[in-house]
Amino acid sequence: MKTKFCLPLLGSALLLASCGGGTPQPAVDRTAPTVSLSGAQSGTTVNLTASASDNVGVTRVEFYRGETLIATDTTLPYTASFAVTSSDNGQLNVSARAYDAAGNQGQAGAQVTVNVARTPTLYQGVWGWAAADLSTGQIIQQGAMVLFNEAQNEGRKVAAGAYTNQAQTQMGLSLLGPITAVGELETFFSYDLTENVRPYLAASDDDGRLEDYEGDPAFFGTGALFDRATQQPNRAVYVALLQVTSEVPEDLTAQAAAKADARALAAQAVQRQFRSGASLQAQAAKVSGIRQEALNLLERR
Repeated sequence: MKTKFCLPLLGSALLLASCGGGTPQPAVDRTAPTVSLSGAQSGTTVNLTASASDNVGVTRVEFYRGETLIATDTTLPYTASFAVTSSDNGQLNVSARAYDAAGNQGQAGAQVTVNVARTPTLYQGVWGWAAADLSTGQIIQQGAMVLFNEAQNEGRKVAAGAYTNQAQTQMGLSLLGPITAVGELETFFSYDLTENVRPYLAASDDDGRLEDYEGDPAFFGTGALFDRATQQPNRAVYVALLQVTSEVPEDLTAQAAAKADARALAAQAVQRQFRSGASLQAQAAKVSGIRQEALNLLERR
């Protein structure tokens, strides 16, 4: 009797299996989340906000600056932020990637305009310079200088940059500030921009501070030029430095125009303010300390 009923029951089970009987399998989720992204600068921070949705549910949103992951958010509202400086000024590419539990991904990108005010450095700007023979007042050399950085010398802040002569045949490093001691105002030029710094000019302002020259900050003082080979003072000079703008134009045409104005004004100023001074021997004693401190500072840059 058991054999009679066993076969029909077995046949029924096979029939149910072939007809899709039993526990149904869940459908595979292949739908990616949809996402949109917005961003805006606030002070020195960029804030990002993403809107994301999915037919099942969003598990996380990743935020990227370029190709760099900057944050992940798993709860509404989906947000992130990052700091920016003046070096980031311009258009930044950002994106957001939204994921669901099945690993499907949706992505959106945006551009954020960054404009952070640049923090001015000490004596920042475009300057003109001129050096005249200390005995005759005849201009020996003149040019333009751009100060755009700062250096620390035993706790004293010194402005740093680069200069060129009028003919654009010589350019080198330049310093302006209390190079040797607090309360001093001194300048130093090197012959070139190489690591092996060779002194070209060193001078000290007559009263240790910038003064006003027809509305522009100005340095007037005495010093010496250095021999390129021996690196020793070989000519006493009267020096004028004149700042024509505290901004350094990013546009090269505008910067060239500012430098041309600076060169002309410095040459005019050195002739008008010229005062004959001490001998080369006296100037050599004064500039030797400036040279040594300047070299020490530039070697640490």
